Amino acid sequence: MDTILILYITLALLHLSLRAEDLKRLGSLVKVLLMPMLMVYVLRNGAQPLLLISLSFATLGDYFLTDGIRRSSFTLGMISFALAHLLYSLHLLLRPLQMPRLLIGSLLMLIPMTYLLLLLKTSPVKLRYALYGLNLFIMTALCFGSGSTLASLGALAFIISDGMIGMEALHRRRFSVITEMAVYILAQLLLVLGFVNL
Repeated sequence: MDTILILYITLALLHLSLRAEDLKRLGSLVKVLLMPMLMVYVLRNGAQPLLLISLSFATLGDYFLTDGIRRSSFTLGMISFALAHLLYSLHLLLRPLQMPRLLIGSLLMLIPMTYLLLLLKTSPVKLRYALYGLNLFIMTALCFGSGSTLASLGALAFIISDGMIGMEALHRRRFSVITEMAVYILAQLLLVLGFVNL
């Protein structure tokens, strides 16, 4: 296995362990190192500017969504990740897409999009969450269209991770931060592995 990926997994396990022990500040410091590690992996596998910029925005998102400043910076975190998803989508649009797979992915995304709109029916932040969800669902459909199984699984994992955070933000249900982070860490890893091999 690639040394950088081993370091990424090691940092991920360290972050989750620190969170399990309720060492939030140290855990947050390790968390912000995760995406830069994937940036190094991307650089070692051929410089792909859109992926690097996307992971930079994801790093910002990780910072803004750390527990210490989460309440006041949640919107900034959302914007950072929305830009990261948008850049992932642009990266995919610059590559050949398989129309049948893209159609399947698009049809599948109608399910979570419909659920999200029903969930947001009476929410005062309906537009913000709907646009964020649409952005993520488009990226996921494009991952299907790319033909990359790894990227598709990563995008689906991202929907689960963001879904858990969204449910918590809407006061619908609270999930363990360890579960949220484990799914998010896996999502980013699968996306990057899928993208660099396109």
